[in-house]
Amino acid sequence: MKRYCLLFTTTLILLIVTSCKSTSEKEVNVDTVSNVFDTVMPIDTIPVDTLVPPVGKFATAEAAMEYMETSGHWDKFKDGIIPRMTRENLPYANKLLTSKYKRFIVVDKGKMKVQLYDRYGRKELEYGMACAKNFGTKHKKADSRTPEGFFSVEGIYDSTDWLFTDDNGVTSPKKGQFGPRFIRLRIPTTSQIGIHGTCAPWSIGSRGSHGCIRVTNENILELVELVEVGMPVIVNPGSRDMRVNLEEGVDVPYITTDNKPIKIPKVIKKDTLNVDSLPLDTVTTIDIKHDSIIANDSIVKNQEPKTNVEKVETKEQTDTIVKE
Repeated sequence: MKRYCLLFTTTLILLIVTSCKSTSEKEVNVDTVSNVFDTVMPIDTIPVDTLVPPVGKFATAEAAMEYMETSGHWDKFKDGIIPRMTRENLPYANKLLTSKYKRFIVVDKGKMKVQLYDRYGRKELEYGMACAKNFGTKHKKADSRTPEGFFSVEGIYDSTDWLFTDDNGVTSPKKGQFGPRFIRLRIPTTSQIGIHGTCAPWSIGSRGSHGCIRVTNENILELVELVEVGMPVIVNPGSRDMRVNLEEGVDVPYITTDNKPIKIPKVIKKDTLNVDSLPLDTVTTIDIKHDSIIANDSIVKNQEPKTNVEKVETKEQTDTIVKE
């Protein structure tokens, strides 16, 4: 009899323990699920990096607009330049919408500004700049032009000790002529164009370089902290650049970064055109085909940039830029 009582008591204890353990496990699971839902963030508070780029490119501006409007981030897109860009220059907008980078740069040769935008097209920073003394996009080495198109950042370099070498092969012993940093642009036709500092800050706002884009040393140090290798860079032509490009039969796409329409020059036969004699307000309502020429982001072999550069003499001081 005692044996049966002992067996019954043991069985009862086991049943009680098993029941308690099962209840405990169920409570833990419920709490875990509850915590998961409690930590889900509303769409409005999702970090920037959670924006999922579209797969493939949009065939129409309407399709690109629909993506932005239904992305959960329209409140950010609507305050930026990309919605307008989809109507002006869909190929450029496609590249930005499918970019994995948090920001992009616009070098505006018309406004003489270097502008940094977030991935939604909202302007974060703007600097005055200097660019090449000759108008129009770059065609060949040493033509003193700043190339125009859609490019990317090839590399970021400490240019503090870089020296200048002129066309005759004479190297200046003076250091610091490129400022403290050099952002090299990935351009199919050259590896020597970039955004850099300068030892001649008074030149900012002028057309005085041989191809590169200059900003002040303070600005370049701030900019490189936000730049990533590979991020997009748009070099946008001004109205006089467009006039020269059209004269030479080159159609470079453009964008507008504000609500002011860009002045598009008339198409005039080359043999009857003297660019320098044209007034700056010579414009027409013709539309340029934005998608005809887009610089290919072909990969340039990653190499240390050459230090063979040209000197620019202005007034009583000398600045330098990369030789092109």
